[in-house]
Amino acid sequence: MKRNILLGVLLFFSVYSFSQGKYGFEAGAGYTPFKKSYITPTIKGYYLARLSHTFYGGGELSFQRFSLLDNLNPPASGLAFGDVVRIRQTSSYLFFTPKIEMGIGFRKHVFANFLMGPGIYLGGSQWTHQYEPFWTTASGSYGADTSTANTTYNIPNIIFRIGGGFTERIPTFRYWNIVISEEFSYMPGNLSKQSPGFKTNYFSLTVGLMHKYPQVAMEED
Repeated sequence: MKRNILLGVLLFFSVYSFSQGKYGFEAGAGYTPFKKSYITPTIKGYYLARLSHTFYGGGELSFQRFSLLDNLNPPASGLAFGDVVRIRQTSSYLFFTPKIEMGIGFRKHVFANFLMGPGIYLGGSQWTHQYEPFWTTASGSYGADTSTANTTYNIPNIIFRIGGGFTERIPTFRYWNIVISEEFSYMPGNLSKQSPGFKTNYFSLTVGLMHKYPQVAMEED
């Protein structure tokens, strides 16, 4: 009997927590303020449970793509064999991040959020251009030029990010909201094991839909 009562209480609290939560899906574009980078797509989905009148907590699953180019442009007079001249990388990661949101204002139409967690490498490529010597077989003459090598193996399988930002919600019909999010992410590690590596931040702007469950009023007898 006690076991059944305990099970019922746990089930009640799990349903109550779910009924106070919200979930959403967003898509947009991201940009890395690196030496040379390109705008890339980003997609995310999340679920957050209501912890209090102001705070929500849960998790987010997000896809981010990076597209970077590092033109080192070393001086010709100081070039040595093996020096890296240019690195080009495109890579995609799937991030699993716990997330906390805090509502701002009376109606909570603006939320500040904080998240952090790992990202798993999904695919991409990296090409490294180096200054190398060469010999011609015909005349046996000696020279130097830039060679290109596939260095995709230098892309890390797991990276970590710390992020935060703001989300503005626009109520529509029933419990659906249009949301606009601006987020800043910091990657403490390099996006390449090769030296010099890609160390950069990430900005994103996304738009989507969020469903917020109605608040349940509790009365005591």
